[in-house]
Amino acid sequence: MAEDCLELLKNDEWRMEVAIRLFDYARKLLTLDHGWSPGRMLPGGIDPENIIFEVFNRIAAGKRKFNKRYSCEVQLKGMVASIISKLYELKDATLQTIHIPENDEQYGAVEKALGVGGTESAYEGVEYTERFFQVLEEHPKVKKDSDFVLVIMAYAEGAKGPKEAAEMTGIPVNRIYYNYNPSLISILAEVKAKMK
Repeated sequence: MAEDCLELLKNDEWRMEVAIRLFDYARKLLTLDHGWSPGRMLPGGIDPENIIFEVFNRIAAGKRKFNKRYSCEVQLKGMVASIISKLYELKDATLQTIHIPENDEQYGAVEKALGVGGTESAYEGVEYTERFFQVLEEHPKVKKDSDFVLVIMAYAEGAKGPKEAAEMTGIPVNRIYYNYNPSLISILAEVKAKMK
C-alpha cells in the first residue's frame, strides 16, 4: 500500500484531486478547531494552501512515510492535522513586543525588517498623514462636495463598506455606494501620485 500511495502521488490528476480535498479538509479543521476564517493568516504568516504544499514537500523529501494499513487519503489528512496542530503549538506563532527605543540607530532597520515601517520617525509618519489629508481635501471632487471628506474619514477610521460608512456619517448608503465609492479609487491614486 505504501508503494501504491507513492505511485498515486505521481499521477498528476489524482494528486490535484486529493490536494483540493486536503485543502477543504484543512480549512474545515482550521475553522472548527481554531476559529480561523478565510482572509486571516495562520500563525507564522502562512495560508492554508501552504499546509498542503508542506505535506507534499515532506513526502517528496522522504520525511514522511506511508503505512500499509491505512488508505493514502487518510494518511495525508493525518499529516495535514499534524501540521496544523504543530502550527498552533509553536512559541513563535504568538506576537511578542520588541522593546527598542525609537532613538536607537537600529530602530528603522528593525521596523523595515518587520515590514511595519522604515527609517522614518513617528513624527514623519504623522507629518505624511497630515499632508495626505491636506492634498486629499484640495482635490476638486472632494472640494466640490463636503460630504466626500466625511465618507473618506469614515473609511480611514475603519468603515469596511458603504453600510458602515453610512452609519458613521449619517449619509444614505445608496449615495455613498453610487456617488462616492466609484470615485474613491481614482482620487486616492491621484493623491498618492502627488505625494511622491
